[in-house]
Amino acid sequence: MSAEVKKYLIILRDAVIATAILASAGLFINAVRSDGLPFIADKPYDIFVPCPETLGTVEVIPATDERIFDAGSFVVDAREQDAYNAWHLDGALCITYDYLDPISPEELKNITMNIASSGKARLIVYGDGDGELGSTGYELGRELAGNGIKNVFVVKGGADALKGGK
Repeated sequence: MSAEVKKYLIILRDAVIATAILASAGLFINAVRSDGLPFIADKPYDIFVPCPETLGTVEVIPATDERIFDAGSFVVDAREQDAYNAWHLDGALCITYDYLDPISPEELKNITMNIASSGKARLIVYGDGDGELGSTGYELGRELAGNGIKNVFVVKGGADALKGGK
């Protein structure tokens, strides 16, 4: 047997010994714990846990819709603060939307108070993307609608369509 093969056999032997020792230690510790894991599950594990759906329905409208610029509309920009600072519709409120972080109850209360005190009849939301499923404006609009806000509209084409007047 060559020296190279002997070297690999020694590595393999050491790996098998280390695995056996560590597995034995793990089994021993699991056996002596009062809350040890069972080897065979006595009930199925919950792999898929349903997330609460707080998403409502919104109506997608074109960027040329007169309701966007109507005095009875409360406008929300769902983009990042930097994009909002660079350009936004006059009077738009910036609510940066994050897919992974739902709107906090405090922020939702603030939004509803702003809408209620404004006396506006509808909520217009625009953001990044095309203004449809998956875009910031669409998803923020659905979240707000799911939390009880009525008459929520989302601008198709988002901020880009509004800037370009498409």
